[in-house]
Amino acid sequence: MTTAQAAKESAFSLNTEYPKSQIRQIIEPSLDQFQAILQSYTQFNLIFWTLLLVEMTYVFFHLTFLAQSFLLAVAFALCVGTIFFYFTLKIYFQTKKVERCRDLKDDFLQACYGVLHYRHGVPEHHVMLANACADFASALHGKEYASFRSLAKMSVLSPWLEKLSCHCYWDDVHAMRELLLLAAVEEHTKLVQCRPTDLTSHVGLANAYVMLSGLYVDPRTIDGFDDERWIPPNKYDDKVKSKFRLMSERAIEEFKILNEYAPRDPWVHAQLAYSYRDLQMPAEEIKEYETILQLCPDDKEILYKLGRLYFEQGRNADGLQVYEQLKRANYIKAESLIHFYGSYNPIQQR
Repeated sequence: MTTAQAAKESAFSLNTEYPKSQIRQIIEPSLDQFQAILQSYTQFNLIFWTLLLVEMTYVFFHLTFLAQSFLLAVAFALCVGTIFFYFTLKIYFQTKKVERCRDLKDDFLQACYGVLHYRHGVPEHHVMLANACADFASALHGKEYASFRSLAKMSVLSPWLEKLSCHCYWDDVHAMRELLLLAAVEEHTKLVQCRPTDLTSHVGLANAYVMLSGLYVDPRTIDGFDDERWIPPNKYDDKVKSKFRLMSERAIEEFKILNEYAPRDPWVHAQLAYSYRDLQMPAEEIKEYETILQLCPDDKEILYKLGRLYFEQGRNADGLQVYEQLKRANYIKAESLIHFYGSYNPIQQR
């Protein structure tokens, strides 16, 4: 689910001439508009916090003088009024920001309609519009760290400003990408409705769910993750985990449909294995890798993955058999496999 294979290694394809350069000309100004939305919210916060800071500074430096008159009460009333006015307007601007993001998504789709000469019910048009939405969502990746980057004149400030930017805007970038990927899912669903028995339709919808589930998965749980950038502690809470599981299960359903049409296609079983791994369903993942080995008995990489799973699930005898097979075949990763021996933790499995 989180691997690029799900989107790149499909054995099926739909012939479309995707006008990537023209779509890019739509994405770039859309990115600028999205950045402008975030900056307007930043300016709103800066204005009020600067005003409050000035008021509090004035009160602090004139406390002795103000204590001798009713002006102290007036000064504190102004501070309280500013705070109340700020939080009232903040709710309004937050709601307005969400509406502007939705309008931006709709404007982007309308612009794509013109470039693609979009017509509902034409399979190629649904695929190209879904690809455009996915490209826009991909272009937004990492933008939550970049809003304050232009303010960093010294490299020592960059990590702090990236963290501040992410703290302020990760949910906005996440929500915008979610809107676009949901639109991509919707287009692929329309494609399935147009061609319900066509393999490419279900491949596209499955991959759309894969991309959407990738938005919800915590990257720190993925093997090989080495990005040191700060991640908000509440970014992948229980609500997001629930969405991840839901989208993953929908992707699995599509892959199961593909399995019905192409039961001997290793690619389909590989996607199911990736999905089951993300859903932490090791028994089902093992079954899929075993099926792939029946279809491709000489695939040493699949055998290695299966051996690792055996060890991780406490099936040491099966794991050792795989290890011996790889060693006899002089597979380069055979020795690294034995390091997973004893990795099974029965307490964590409960």
